[in-house]
Amino acid sequence: MYCTKVRWLSAGCVFERVWQLKDDIVSFLHEEQYSAECEMLEDTERLSDFAFFTDLLCHMNNLNVKMQGKNQFNDDIWAYLQAFKLKLHIFAGQLAKNDLSHFPRLNSKPSVNEEKLKNYEDGLKKLHFEFQCRFQDFSAIQAELDIFILPFNVNWEAVRSDLQFELIELQSNNHLKQLLLNMPKLEFYKSLSKESFPILISHTQKISAMFSSSYICKQVFSIMNFRKNYFKID
Repeated sequence: MYCTKVRWLSAGCVFERVWQLKDDIVSFLHEEQYSAECEMLEDTERLSDFAFFTDLLCHMNNLNVKMQGKNQFNDDIWAYLQAFKLKLHIFAGQLAKNDLSHFPRLNSKPSVNEEKLKNYEDGLKKLHFEFQCRFQDFSAIQAELDIFILPFNVNWEAVRSDLQFELIELQSNNHLKQLLLNMPKLEFYKSLSKESFPILISHTQKISAMFSSSYICKQVFSIMNFRKNYFKID
């Protein structure tokens, strides 16, 4: 099991570090006369692939880091995922036009042939499709998330009937609207009257109780391992 390791992040960091040191690695391999390994790092086609995957992993690592941390709810994670899916769409479109603006390592290569760029474009489209399929559950609860995220903006006529009256009362209260602007979402919902907004509070509890990522679980395992390894009782 790898409960305490973020392997995705580690892979991206390794790729980026090797790319930074590739010239030094080549020099070392030449000195040690490892010709086969040198050919791998000096081959133009392979270096293009290496550059593309390093750039892509860096983009994915940025997403990974954003999704970690405390006090993040499903709406936060969904926003990051939606933004990343849009970026993948943009990346694919730009590669089709030979625009490597968001792939600096690949752009540093003297030339990348059109067939390679087409392969990278197809790969990005497949990745976009995988993200679309893997996180489709978020799309299924979009209406529920909207109530939690923007209770003052959601159309009360479009929500389920048991929430309509409470949303009307909420949206008509300018004091509560100002409160939401000045405090975290969870604190705002805690401040609501249980007598006036029981169904909305129940809805909020359901949404906020959903695990947004495995970060919390991994953090607990890390803490357990730390205590077990460094605070053993003889």
